[in-house]
Amino acid sequence: MIGMRTVKTALSVLICMVLYHLAAPLGYTTNFDTFLACTAAVICMQDSVEKSLKSGRNRLAGTGIGALLGMIFLYIDMLFSNDYLILAIIALGVIALITTCNLLRLSESVVIACVVFLIIALEQTVNGPFISSVQRLLDTSVGVGIAIGINHFVKKPKK
Repeated sequence: MIGMRTVKTALSVLICMVLYHLAAPLGYTTNFDTFLACTAAVICMQDSVEKSLKSGRNRLAGTGIGALLGMIFLYIDMLFSNDYLILAIIALGVIALITTCNLLRLSESVVIACVVFLIIALEQTVNGPFISSVQRLLDTSVGVGIAIGINHFVKKPKK
C-alpha cells in the first residue's frame, strides 16, 4: 500500500520539477539545480511537520556553511594553477568544514555541508564562485520549503 508520506514526497518532487521546468527557459535553472531542489524535498519530507522542520534546518545550515566554504575555495582556486595544490587545499577544507560544524553544534549538518562544499569546490562554474554558491543555497531552500509546505498543508500528519 502506498502511504501518505510517499504521496507527499512525490508531490513535493513534482512541484520542484514543474517550478524549475518553468524557470528553465528564462535561463535561471539547469537539470542539476532541479536535482538539488528535488533531493532536498525528498530528504526533508519526514513523518511529522516538526521532523521536516528539523531536517530542513539541518539541511539549510549545512548547505549554507558548505556553500560559503566552497565559494572561498573557488576563489582560492582562481589564485593558483597547480591542480595538486588545489586538491590538497580541498581536502583541508573538508577538515575545516567538519570542525566548524562540530564547533557550531551542527553535527547533523556535516554530511550535507561536505557534499555541497565538494559540489562547489570541484565544479567548473561559468557563473563565478558567488553565484554558484548562492544557487546551491537557493535550490536547497526551494526543495526544503516545498517539502515543509506540502507536509504541513496536505493531510497534516498526526503529532
